Amino acid sequence: MAATWPAQEPRRGVHGMIASLNPLASAAGLRVLQRGGNAVDAAVAAGAVLTVVEPWTGQLGGDGFMLVATARDRQVMAINGSGVAPAAASLERYQALGEIPSSGWLAATVPGLVDAWWVALQRFGSVPFAELLQDAVHYAERGFPLTARQARQNREMAPVGMPFPETRNVFFPGGKIPEAGFFLRQPDLARTLRALQHDGPDAFYRGPIAESIVAASERGGGQFSHDDFAQHRTEVAQPIQTTYRGWTVLEQPPVSQGVILLMALNIVETRALPSETAARIHWQVEAHKLALQERVLSLGDPRTTRVELERLLDKRQAGMLAGRIDRARARPLGPVPAGHPDTSYLCVVDEARNVVSYIHSLYAGNGIVAGDTGVLLNNRMGCFSLEAGPNQLAGATRPIHTLNSWLLLRDGQPQVVGGTPGSFWQVQTNLQLINNLVDAGLPPQDAVDAARWRMGPQTSWTDASLELEGRLGQPVAERLRGLGHRVTVIGDWDAGGSAQLIAIEGDGLVGAGDPRPGTSAVLAY
Repeated sequence: MAATWPAQEPRRGVHGMIASLNPLASAAGLRVLQRGGNAVDAAVAAGAVLTVVEPWTGQLGGDGFMLVATARDRQVMAINGSGVAPAAASLERYQALGEIPSSGWLAATVPGLVDAWWVALQRFGSVPFAELLQDAVHYAERGFPLTARQARQNREMAPVGMPFPETRNVFFPGGKIPEAGFFLRQPDLARTLRALQHDGPDAFYRGPIAESIVAASERGGGQFSHDDFAQHRTEVAQPIQTTYRGWTVLEQPPVSQGVILLMALNIVETRALPSETAARIHWQVEAHKLALQERVLSLGDPRTTRVELERLLDKRQAGMLAGRIDRARARPLGPVPAGHPDTSYLCVVDEARNVVSYIHSLYAGNGIVAGDTGVLLNNRMGCFSLEAGPNQLAGATRPIHTLNSWLLLRDGQPQVVGGTPGSFWQVQTNLQLINNLVDAGLPPQDAVDAARWRMGPQTSWTDASLELEGRLGQPVAERLRGLGHRVTVIGDWDAGGSAQLIAIEGDGLVGAGDPRPGTSAVLAY
């Protein structure tokens, strides 16, 4: 029997609002807002709690990105907290392995999240860093009960984490998979967070935490050095943008894949979005396929390779690509990168109408805890390619990043902030969200709830299909099959993602959370 969900009520507020996956994180951010902190303060506080209570979706060993729109000067800045491959990482070593490992020390890049928090607060924050980490310390020390969703995620991660003793001790005590209601305590992580409270990012990148991680890396056959951590720097840049049917859409610049979303929007914009469901999905999917091709052909670390953003975002280029779309026949799907749910997204709007679009991740879940630090590491090395091209693996270089966050402006003013987890599914989901908001004119919650498609499956680059939520109906599936799509019908609410939206409407705020992951916390005051 297909899963059904009750109609979602939009959340409304006046002074401030935060939307995240977890109520403990949203509550921490809301408390900051109520005490007079701004949107950046609240985002860091909530993000820190997420690293404790949703560790598999992002932790201190991962990366984080933010778009920050300031009310006073109407500026938007993109904060890119992504790390590089260890300097000792060589293409030859990984080619000899025949692959980039998905777990273990050889899978990890330098974590960027902690420094991203610090840089954001130094530029935009108003509350001391130590104070913003207090709720995270509390939940790490005293623990929190696992929900059914979190227990299910632990079961899914058990094959990855169980082989590592440090991980097993924290998340699978006694070699058993905890059930819902189990109180998860992380004392090592609490000590690490307390060190950050006392010494800031120096503790993580140049102090005892870095020393512990590097020592554990050396014991485990990894490649990290002290210089890899000490030389890490967060990048602050202008966002990239396009226009879409009278709206301005801002995104993260490369190394983020945000440019793929803007390219897909440019292609979709070349004609009115069809009202008939199958035709609309066909147009969206074909536009996304064409944009996705540029990920392999054109995107790499801008510090080491030339990324032609002007060409990629040119409306004439979009028109040329749109001309390749056959309205009566699908192009071959080709290799589709796997998607993963291991990411956390949140957004915040404060009383002054500062806005933050925030996302952090470990990528696909490495499974290794770094020594006695309590820090779960990323496996972001998997975003490199071993083939020749702009994203080829190299030491001290950043891979192309799945993380992206967006912001819609009208007449220069932020109107909607949003995003979703989902690895390579992020762009697909964000494209549909923006189409739902702009083309269909749906309210935020309806835009999130609307039935989705995705290109899948989750675990393979090959043999992919166009997956449709069952609510779209068999006639739509058959029509798309008739257009040449290889269609798989999935559960009514199984397209993945945990989308969060906040819209600024007049003097009020309207928030929307995704019912798909089983929980969403949109809180306002």
